[in-house]
Amino acid sequence: MELQDILPPLIILILSFVTASAVNFMLERLSQRAAKTETKLDDIILHSLGRPLYMLILVAGIYYAVHQTPYLVDLINKNDANYQYRKFILTIFGTWMVATLAKKMVKEYGYEWASSTESAVDDRLVALADMSVMYIIWFIGIMIALKVIGYEITPLLTGMGIAGLAIALAAQNVLTNVFGGVAITLDQLYKVGDRIEFGGVYGDVYEIKPRYTKVKTLNNTVITIPNSKVINDNIVNYAVPDTTVRVKLPVSVAYGTDPKKVDDILLDIANRTPLVLPEPKPLVRFTEYAASSQNFELLVWVKHYDDRHPVIDWIFREMFKRFKEEGIEIPFSQMDIHIKKD
Repeated sequence: MELQDILPPLIILILSFVTASAVNFMLERLSQRAAKTETKLDDIILHSLGRPLYMLILVAGIYYAVHQTPYLVDLINKNDANYQYRKFILTIFGTWMVATLAKKMVKEYGYEWASSTESAVDDRLVALADMSVMYIIWFIGIMIALKVIGYEITPLLTGMGIAGLAIALAAQNVLTNVFGGVAITLDQLYKVGDRIEFGGVYGDVYEIKPRYTKVKTLNNTVITIPNSKVINDNIVNYAVPDTTVRVKLPVSVAYGTDPKKVDDILLDIANRTPLVLPEPKPLVRFTEYAASSQNFELLVWVKHYDDRHPVIDWIFREMFKRFKEEGIEIPFSQMDIHIKKD
């Protein structure tokens, strides 16, 4: 193969790279301008075109470079008499653009529309569409692309049904997690930003994916939990029906302490504690006579679950000071042994 044989395809490859880079630069500039406009539609369209169009120009350059390469061109033309490879490429990249556009439309407009309605069903349907729209579009696009190159997809679909059963048996955990993600979305067990607790995990929902849920703990670490584990556990959602929560504080005092005095001190502390709501009113319960102590519970309400720990810290510190001032002993586990002499 001589230089004049490889020069045309090489020039085509270089031109395609230069063209793709120029188009990418132009789209970035347009995206910057679109970000300043009021409508989101231009941002969505440019975002959907960017990467797929860049790659399409490069792939088209390779395709046409091959058509200018000796030996390869005859092989390609023999199998590409009806230009089915071009149609295949265009179908795949068209699918990519449509899938990206649909995903972005759901994110930008779907959630906004769902939040403007009173029905909770809208939020669930939009979240479900957000998780599944790309998979559905890509499946349809790939089937069309295979049909374009002359591949008979009916046996493929039949085979996929049989293979799907085998895969379902082999990948039960994956499918269980996926169906768990669908259940979480439809049943709206929680959403991103909710404070939840289950299975020893306590934190804010960081991300919900078809197979797993990410929870950001108060230690600023992210825990990834399979959705199958989530739906099979008892979930405490502190953000539903609202962020108001009750805080329960256990209190133990020594035997012989007047319960009325304990009530008065605890209620006085609760009423003076910042972040504690006046309604519902704080409440003290005498819960039990334990082995070494009289046990009480102080129940207070806070407006937001983030206020729980500051309130607990404040009250326990105030209890220590007040009990010390009033001469009330905070007991520890102990055992009295009496030896009987004959």
